[in-house]
Amino acid sequence: MSKERAVRRAAREAELVAQRGQRERTQAEEARRLARRATFGRAVPRPTKRFSGSTSALAARRRRRVGLLAVGFMVVQVLTWAWTPDWGVRVAVIIASLFAIPVVAVLSS
Repeated sequence: MSKERAVRRAAREAELVAQRGQRERTQAEEARRLARRATFGRAVPRPTKRFSGSTSALAARRRRRVGLLAVGFMVVQVLTWAWTPDWGVRVAVIIASLFAIPVVAVLSS
């Protein structure tokens, strides 16, 4: 009975040693990561405030208009690529669309 207890105790102690070693490796890795972050933080200044975006009605209208313009551009491109096998027409539509975007944006405002 005492031999069995000794074997179990030895197994528990071995497991505790393994857990302690894993914990030490994790702590060392965390310390290295924090040191790298601190070094990088000194080299590159971080912004103090993140951009939160404007919530005004005019900003919402502008976002909606730009989104619709982007969706329209994509629809034109997808339809052109689906219906036209000719690469010349496809490239011409892309170029014409890129030139037309500012015009449509001004006319839609």
